[in-house]
Amino acid sequence: MSATLRSELRRVVATPIYWWLLLATAAIGVVGTLAPLIATDSPAGMLTDRKLQEAMHGAAAGATLVIVAGIVGVAGDWRHGQASQVFLTTPRRSRVLAAKTVVYAFVGTLYGIAAAFGATATAWGWYRANDQALPLERSAVWLTLLGCVAVATVFGVLGVALGAITRNQVTGIVAALGWMVLVEPALFAASPKLFRWLPGMASFSLRRQPTEGLLSVGPASAVLLGIVAVALWLGRRLVERDDVTA
Repeated sequence: MSATLRSELRRVVATPIYWWLLLATAAIGVVGTLAPLIATDSPAGMLTDRKLQEAMHGAAAGATLVIVAGIVGVAGDWRHGQASQVFLTTPRRSRVLAAKTVVYAFVGTLYGIAAAFGATATAWGWYRANDQALPLERSAVWLTLLGCVAVATVFGVLGVALGAITRNQVTGIVAALGWMVLVEPALFAASPKLFRWLPGMASFSLRRQPTEGLLSVGPASAVLLGIVAVALWLGRRLVERDDVTA
């Protein structure tokens, strides 16, 4: 297992796309933090819990792009014809998938920290420029940041699961981003009480997104972890049954 982990880590470090995704994560975190602050009407409004949550929610960028990283990490083996070589080196496919799960959970944590750092530095600079101090001791700030990092970690695993289920890089990325960015928000807007149980909406609760109608943190955590666990189990079954030599 340790050899498989080291091999997967080396692949991540040596593959440029993960570094580009990390850079994009930090950049989106900056933009996502600036947008609600620029829209603030008065300096006093900058210090409300809601405005702080909106600003620090720029750190959620890490949760979005790490899904792409996880999908690429698994489905990329099929796209580039490396799956047969990977499973020839480590015949127990579940062990390979377990190693990828650990690695991309770690990658998700790094993405989340990078996005949180970008969001915090941007907010600090903006508040200073407006003769205010960013209240880092306020729970609206640090709970939002911690939630964003936690969701990024879980979404790294979700990316692995989706890559294993689809085993097609383009299909997995388009489906995941389309679902998270377009489908879930539309469903939630149509019926918040029913569709707040979806994984993206559950992640909003953990990230302290200031949106009415979301689940509380406890149930949202259970929903998100349960969905990811089921997806990972399904992905493992499909990978074990797939004929990679075809």
